[in-house]
Amino acid sequence: MRHRDYIIGGISLTLWTALEIDPLLDRLIQKKQSDPDVLDERMPYWAELWPSSFLLAEVMANHAPKLPKGEFLELGCGPALAGVYAARLGKSGTVTDYLQEARWLAKANAMENHVEDKIKVEHLDWREPPDKTFSWILAGDVAYEPRNFRPLMECWTKMLSPGGEVWLAEPGRSIAKKFFTTLDENGWSSEVIGQKERVKVYRITQLHLEPYPDSQSYSYA
Repeated sequence: MRHRDYIIGGISLTLWTALEIDPLLDRLIQKKQSDPDVLDERMPYWAELWPSSFLLAEVMANHAPKLPKGEFLELGCGPALAGVYAARLGKSGTVTDYLQEARWLAKANAMENHVEDKIKVEHLDWREPPDKTFSWILAGDVAYEPRNFRPLMECWTKMLSPGGEVWLAEPGRSIAKKFFTTLDENGWSSEVIGQKERVKVYRITQLHLEPYPDSQSYSYA
């Protein structure tokens, strides 16, 4: 493992990640085809910090006075950069991941940044979402596998409270076109509230809410 210091929006963070992801990928490749990790394609994406998470934190900093009220839920948290940053901004919530290693890493980062009293770390499978609702859902780099598009959207439908918001960071992958098409077909609307190069942060809702300043509706079409 390794840790590095970051400053985002004037707030300092120390975040732990894996030293290298390649050995973790090699370990997965070496497992038998019948192994649950192989069958479920449990890739070790949790081991690194991705540009989407950094931009999500920057957008939170930019909109700090207008962040959604209530507790947040982070999906696919990995090292939990977004959740830890939200907690540093004074928010409380739950960070979740399917993989135990990611949840361990999230707990370590919550403790490292002294926000363990504001963050719960829990297991969550998008295919079987619990009966809990949140006013604000955070997610970065989750729209990359078509097999997960429908479960992810259904998870949002079940766990987002009425009038709630999803903040999704997406790095411009062409595969995400299908995901946004699916959202549009099911009554969701989105606007871009932050962008850096190809990475965009979308505010996604099921109800028509007042647009954020300097935001824009966006479509891959």
